[in-house]
Amino acid sequence: MVIVAHNTSVNASSRQPPRVLGIFAHPDDETLCAGGTFAKYASAGAEVRVVSLTKGGAGQIRDASVATRATLRAVREKELDAAGKELGLTETRCLEYPDGGLSEIDSQILVELASELLSEIDPDVVITFGPDGFSGHPDHIAVGAAVTAACYERRSATSIRLFHCHPPRSRMLLRNRLAEWVVELATRFKGTKDFVRALWVFSREATALGYAGDFVNVEWFPSGSYLIEQGEAATMMYFLLSGQVEIRREGEDGRVRVVDRSGPGEFIGEEGIATGRPRNAHVVALDDVTSLTFLASDPVPIDGSAEQAQLVVTRSLPSGDQIDARVSTCIDVSDFVGHKIRAAAAHRSQYPIDPSMFADPILREMFGVEYFIQVLPERELHTSLLDE
Repeated sequence: MVIVAHNTSVNASSRQPPRVLGIFAHPDDETLCAGGTFAKYASAGAEVRVVSLTKGGAGQIRDASVATRATLRAVREKELDAAGKELGLTETRCLEYPDGGLSEIDSQILVELASELLSEIDPDVVITFGPDGFSGHPDHIAVGAAVTAACYERRSATSIRLFHCHPPRSRMLLRNRLAEWVVELATRFKGTKDFVRALWVFSREATALGYAGDFVNVEWFPSGSYLIEQGEAATMMYFLLSGQVEIRREGEDGRVRVVDRSGPGEFIGEEGIATGRPRNAHVVALDDVTSLTFLASDPVPIDGSAEQAQLVVTRSLPSGDQIDARVSTCIDVSDFVGHKIRAAAAHRSQYPIDPSMFADPILREMFGVEYFIQVLPERELHTSLLDE
């Protein structure tokens, strides 16, 4: 199977302007799954609309200053509108279905809802979740199944192109890119409290969804313990969340001298990661220390279903990334990564980040391509084993 980047010109559709419709479960799904693609097509002149079946009232609240449990639904509806403006969408819409309960609704009700949306908007292209739900979320799976069924019912009456979003399985290590970035800075990096929170959210979400191949965890080190020992191989990088550490260098004569101290908002161990050389000093906790720890790890399915993952046939890209062998379409959205990140930041209750906090080359490498599986129109059957 050849992966192709479909024509993004508005002339790709016989109707001008073409209509693109994304149907998802929660506000922010549109940005995570296809934000760059939506921005790219909107910029090219397409009418791009997004419908979220819920208002995301069961979601986490990662910034207590912007929402409470009582206000979260209204806040997230406004956040979707703000994200839509960043992506250039024609319209965003939140419906009233229960967050966390879509999989319990009679599937035919959801199919009928999707059919009504298709009849009303009459899109040329529909984007939704595949059977994996992009992240394994039951709401995502229920929405994807309903929209897919509705599109199949409609295909005989109108030409429609249906795409399922496909999560990446990147082998790029955020650990390495952050280390290279910090080492190249002219001055010592010290993140603000906002950066600490943003990095925590950004790294956990990016690795969970497959945009990076790290294992990211919060670790606790009691006072007096070693985070790093001089001479050991550099495999982990630390970002200090609380507590102070002391950097001690041991000479050939066994004498140890203190060379530096570090505290919250600072990276530890980045030099060894960036250079590939063994550790050149000890790092010892002076207080009880908590750290965001980055370690290379093979991507794991977000639902933890390793046995199920083994049943999925994958193919390797030149980058080493893994994608489902059924993937038909990759969209280069590198010029629209800024739109995607700003849209994510507009979902402040979920992603309390400042889009300018992170280096642009890192963001482009992580989010510069979005993958899809084309479901409709169905491919024609070949009549020969040898004909191309």
